[in-house]
Amino acid sequence: MNFFETIINYIKETYTDRLVYFPSNIRVSLLIILFCAIAVLELYIYIAFRRLHQASQNRELKNWKEHIDNMLANLIIFDESEETDDIVAHFYPKMKKLPLRNSVVNKVLISEMLTYHRNFTGQIQEVLSILYRKLGLDKKSKRKINNKNWEIKIEGIREANEMRITEMADEIIKYTDDENALLRMEAQAAYIKLSEKDPFHFLDRAQERILDWHQVVLFEIITKNKQLTIPPFSKWLRSPNDTVVMLCLKLVDHFMQFDAADEVERLLKHHNPRIVKKSVEIIGKLELSDAEKNMFEVYFDQPEDIKLEILNSIGKISSGNYNDFLASRIYSPDIKVKREAFYAIKRDPNNGEDKLREIYKQTTLENQAIINHVLDNRIKS
Repeated sequence: MNFFETIINYIKETYTDRLVYFPSNIRVSLLIILFCAIAVLELYIYIAFRRLHQASQNRELKNWKEHIDNMLANLIIFDESEETDDIVAHFYPKMKKLPLRNSVVNKVLISEMLTYHRNFTGQIQEVLSILYRKLGLDKKSKRKINNKNWEIKIEGIREANEMRITEMADEIIKYTDDENALLRMEAQAAYIKLSEKDPFHFLDRAQERILDWHQVVLFEIITKNKQLTIPPFSKWLRSPNDTVVMLCLKLVDHFMQFDAADEVERLLKHHNPRIVKKSVEIIGKLELSDAEKNMFEVYFDQPEDIKLEILNSIGKISSGNYNDFLASRIYSPDIKVKREAFYAIKRDPNNGEDKLREIYKQTTLENQAIINHVLDNRIKS
C-alpha cells in the first residue's frame, strides 16, 4: 500500500509543485500525458456505462418482446367465428394499456405487429391493421416518412406499405423521384400498392433512373398484384427517361399489350440500343408483321446483338416477305449471324426445314455444318 501511495504522491507533486521548474518541452509533454490519461479514463467510464445501459435495455427489450408476443399470439388463436370489430374491441383496451411513449415498447410493438401482419392473411391481417391505426401507430409512421433522415423515411414507408395505410400515398409520392436510390425504390414500390386512384402516376414524374435491380422489384410487384388495374403501358414509351421506357417495355411484353404495337415499332429508331433490342424482341414475340419493314431498314446500322435479335424476330413472324433477306445472311462473315439466319429460315411453318435441305446441297462446307446443327432437334436454338 505504501508503494502505491508513494507513486501517487510523486505524480501529484510533479504536477503541483515541480511542474514549473521543468523545461517547457517537458512541461508540455507532461500535460499531454495527463490529458491522455484523463481521456482514457473517461473513455473506459463511458464504455462501462454504455454497456450497462445496453444490458439494461436488452433485458427490457426481451421482457417487452415476450409480453407483446404473448398478446399477439392470443389474438391469433382467438375464436375466428367472432366478428372483426369484436376481436378489435377485445384486444384494443389491453394494448392501449401498453406504455406506448416508451421508445422500446413502441419499437417492439410495431416490429411484432408488422411481422405478424406479413405472415398471416385474412381476418388476422385486417384486425392488426385496424389496431395499428387505433393505437395511433400510423401517425408515428407518418412522422417517420417526413423525417429528415432517409433511413427513417424508408422505415416509415415500409410500415405504411405493410399495413396498407392507403392515405399515406400522397406523402410517399414526394419520394418516388428522390435522389437517394434506396428511398426512391421503397417509395415507388409502396406507392403502387397504396395508391387507389393512379398507382402508376410516379412514372409521369420520374426523372431519376430506375435501376435494373429496382426494375426487377417493381416488375414482380406489378405482375403479382391481382388487385392492380393494369393500364396501357404504351403511354410511357415516349418518356424522356430511358429506364421508364425499358420498364414499360418489359410490362408490355409480359401483359402482351398488342395495342402498344405502333409505339414499340417507333422505338426501333431509339438512341438507346437496349431499348431497340427489347423492342425487336417484343415485335418477334407478338409477331407484329407490320414491323418487319422497319426492322429490315434499321438492321444494317445495328450492333451484332441487335442484328441477331432482328433475325430471330423475322423468323418468329415467318411472313415469308423477307426470305431473300434471310437467305443473303447465310453468307455473312459472322458465324452467329449465319446460324441465326438458318434458324429463322427453319421456323417457316410451311417448308422451313425443306428449304434448309435444299440450301445444304449448294452451299459451303461451313454452312453445311451449321445446317446440320440447326436441323438437329435435340439442340435448342
